[in-house]
Amino acid sequence: MSEEEVMLDDKGRILIPKAAREKVGLQLGGKARLKVEKQKIVISPPVSPEEFIREMEGCIKEGTAAINPLDLKKMWEPNTKRSKK
Repeated sequence: MSEEEVMLDDKGRILIPKAAREKVGLQLGGKARLKVEKQKIVISPPVSPEEFIREMEGCIKEGTAAINPLDLKKMWEPNTKRSKK
């Protein structure tokens, strides 16, 4: 399964087919990451704390940070706008 057409409901939501969710490890009721790349929307599973630590190894050195801590926060908690019910 490489591409499948899905429908948007009246609130702009889409249903990700079960086979696609299972293939990438998305859980019902769980979180997902959403990124816009040019004219594409990419949905992926959230980054686990272990994966985040692995990716960040070596970025912070004694004394001076090699990366801005605010950038680290953005990587860990992507900016998502949620509508209030």
